[in-house]
Amino acid sequence: MSKWPLVTDGIHGDVPINFYPAADSEKEVILFPSPGLNKHCTLTDCTQLRGLHAWNGSIYAVAQRGATTVLWRIDESGGFSELGTITTSASGPVWMRNNPTQLGICDGVSLYYYTPTTGLFLQNTDLDFSGASSMDYQDGYGIFTKPNSRQWGFTALNNFSSVDAGDFYSKEGRPDNIISILSDHREPWLLGSESCEVWHNAGGDNTSPDTPTFARCSGGLLEMGCGAVKSPANFDNTLVWLSEKGQLLRAQGYNASIISTDKFGREISDYNLFSDAIAFAYTDLEHEFYQITFPSADKTWVYDAKTKLFHKKQSWKSGGGFGRHRANCHAFLNNVHYVGDYANGKVYTMGVDHLNDDGEEIQRILHSANFHGGLKPIVFPSIQIEFTPGVGLVSGLDPQAMLQYSSDGGQTWSNELWRSVGLIGNYKARAVWNRMGQDFQRMYRLTVTDPVVWQVLAVHGWGLK
Repeated sequence: MSKWPLVTDGIHGDVPINFYPAADSEKEVILFPSPGLNKHCTLTDCTQLRGLHAWNGSIYAVAQRGATTVLWRIDESGGFSELGTITTSASGPVWMRNNPTQLGICDGVSLYYYTPTTGLFLQNTDLDFSGASSMDYQDGYGIFTKPNSRQWGFTALNNFSSVDAGDFYSKEGRPDNIISILSDHREPWLLGSESCEVWHNAGGDNTSPDTPTFARCSGGLLEMGCGAVKSPANFDNTLVWLSEKGQLLRAQGYNASIISTDKFGREISDYNLFSDAIAFAYTDLEHEFYQITFPSADKTWVYDAKTKLFHKKQSWKSGGGFGRHRANCHAFLNNVHYVGDYANGKVYTMGVDHLNDDGEEIQRILHSANFHGGLKPIVFPSIQIEFTPGVGLVSGLDPQAMLQYSSDGGQTWSNELWRSVGLIGNYKARAVWNRMGQDFQRMYRLTVTDPVVWQVLAVHGWGLK
């Protein structure tokens, strides 16, 4: 018996889909199932969740309802109430940040704020404020970028409703406009279309050039830009974003390294559009994940800081077939992950104990390497895929695994070859495919969909010649 390595780089087929690689001291790399979704609530008549934010024991949600955008408050039991509406005609994801007393919301056009003590949800109409294309929070200030410009500014201390005319700066290291802003380690990062500039809180009152509130960091200029306004995220004690070239970048001090792979780069280069990418980061089961979705391409990628490997997520679409993951935004409250749907008003809890996506099956896929025999065919008498045994189904149904093979590099595939993985409690069950024949080249594709905790521990080939 020979053991085949689990393929995680997607050089020949694809990266694992709805599986993520994890390290195991005895079995090296194993595959864990990505988390499923369970409905927490459905916001009335809404067609998309544009943002989620956890604050003061509640989840705040911004959702589209027809031509109107609504702010909601959601409790941990699934109850929700409407708080107000956004009047600008912007669409797409929003930024949500809070200071000690207010929740700030930027919809890519303007800035809104909600004050729980008064119940008022208002737009910033300060005469010195002329719009915001992205925002973040730092040291009591709401920091924001002016649309289509090199300018950025900040609100009054702990007050999202007030902006002073003198509280604006310009990104000047390079002449490109600012795409997005993100604070990391109390330093505002101005991510431009071709370069990035890093500032810091200088502690002044901004009444003169000698007493600035913010100032540029020495050496804080990167010759790398930002390709999607909603791609930057605080991740693994630094920040990650999508570059203007379609690469994933990770900040290292005032430099950045490329963390995306050749497979990622090849696929992104085929997308018609990647500037609409949206991303968020979350931590689950000791792994830190950066999840980035490309809505136009209908794809979702996930990068794992622990293994430095990618996998994909996909969900069943209401119109049929599988597409991008349903999560459009994310919040974390009391050790629970919440995500909002991109195509309806549903807010879900996300976790590995959810074995489907709100009742829809999760299709998990793994590709093998492409084995080449050269001038001689390769003989494949038997193949065994080692799953965690005995997980079964409470209903008594037997979970199945389906294997296909390709002799032309994944262009066409064989008939579906189904095998039992074993009823619940059957801890000696094995999934074995015998008499697999021979080929000059061959690759395999494993697909599983049953609602059990799928873990792929190893793949063994018997009599491989």
